[in-house]
Amino acid sequence: MAYVGLARPYISQLINEVAKQYSGCFKCGKAMSVNITPNYNEAKLYADNQLAEYVKEFKDGTFKLGTDRLPKQAKKICFGHTVEGDEVTYKTGDTANYVGVGFYVDEMLDGVKQYVATIVYKAKFTEGAEDYTTKGENIEFKTPALEGTIAGISSTEWKKTKAFQTELEAETWIQTILGYAPSCGLPVADVQAGAYEDEQTVTLTAGAGETIYYTDNGTTPSAENGKEYTAPIVVSETCAIKAIAVKEGSNDSEIVTFEYFIG
Repeated sequence: MAYVGLARPYISQLINEVAKQYSGCFKCGKAMSVNITPNYNEAKLYADNQLAEYVKEFKDGTFKLGTDRLPKQAKKICFGHTVEGDEVTYKTGDTANYVGVGFYVDEMLDGVKQYVATIVYKAKFTEGAEDYTTKGENIEFKTPALEGTIAGISSTEWKKTKAFQTELEAETWIQTILGYAPSCGLPVADVQAGAYEDEQTVTLTAGAGETIYYTDNGTTPSAENGKEYTAPIVVSETCAIKAIAVKEGSNDSEIVTFEYFIG
């Protein structure tokens, strides 16, 4: 057999390892490289001048993922940072989460191509150094990489693979295990954020079947916090409207902020 390709990296937060439940699954850019290295505990027993017993058990592993970009969801799901629209806030108390990771590779077996999907059930990534270089005579791409530690889940499993005849089947299998769902689109305001002399009436819109929740007091909107949008918002003084779109069966949208300066 020979592996000739790599595609579709997915990451999802592990919320219940006994039930293998995940949340917030997202596609982590386009895969460039994956390296999985298992580590083992070993014990040898010698008797009568020879090796009598040998035990080798999985201990942990290292996982390296190279990708063309690191989406904002990775900052939130993998590292626990606060993401609001295009803004990411890093705090000293942010804690990385355990996540599941999936991808598939093209495999040639006796001249026939198949697609082997892989799930790593439990890993925790650490943020590496950020390396930037000014442009010179030659163009050089700088791409992100994730590196972390693999652990076994409570049922002692740590990885699963399955071969498929098509890419769609392989990707669907990964999405099903990691709980992938499409995300709602960002809410849109009909009044552009900015400075105005008079009060403004702001209409928010979202996708079909999506519900908008918003706040104007600086807190984070959600289905549990803030106000459900049902009518245009009258903005009579300076404020920041933060909004999120929610729909059953879909992931919540990212939070979008519209700042209005009145007067």
